Amino acid sequence: MPIQPVFPGGSATASSDMELLFSTTLTSAANSVTTGTLPTGYKSYLIIQRSRSDRANSDLGFNRIYFNNDLTDTNYQILRLDNMGVASGFRTLNRNQPGTALSPSAGGDANFYGSAEIRVLRPESTTGYKSFQIYNGMHSSASDTSLPTSDRLTIVTSGVWRDTAAITSITFKEVSTEADGSAADFEVGSSFEVYGLK
Repeated sequence: MPIQPVFPGGSATASSDMELLFSTTLTSAANSVTTGTLPTGYKSYLIIQRSRSDRANSDLGFNRIYFNNDLTDTNYQILRLDNMGVASGFRTLNRNQPGTALSPSAGGDANFYGSAEIRVLRPESTTGYKSFQIYNGMHSSASDTSLPTSDRLTIVTSGVWRDTAAITSITFKEVSTEADGSAADFEVGSSFEVYGLK
């Protein structure tokens, strides 16, 4: 049965052409998750991510979203608006790097998972670069309500992958490092879903 998407400022339609293209829930920790080759014929992607990092030396983990296994950070650019580490108002972050979602980690309380919704527009177009938006939220502590804090945050990101190739696959990669320099992983229970809108 097709899902009924609801977009900000809109409502569900009577019928939907949105289809699940990829879905996985981790049963063991993994540094990255790749969709493999995605089916074609879609105007946009809606990606739903639920994640937690096993990074132990901080209360949050960083993970990035790459297209077509392009792991070169300078091929991407983002503008991020967040409340992380700010006592009042917001801060902006302007970088040449892929889209980033933050997840609660083993440095915070148990059982917290972050959420991210990622929209990729015209993924199959070969005219122009690919634009995307990320809406990300995270809580990693039941008790910390003071600001500034990195235990609770909301992030909105706009980004561009500077490539005209059609997107054929998506990779989610945990890029945090442990205190000993080893790579962190997505924890068991992290899940990733990619929907295509026709």
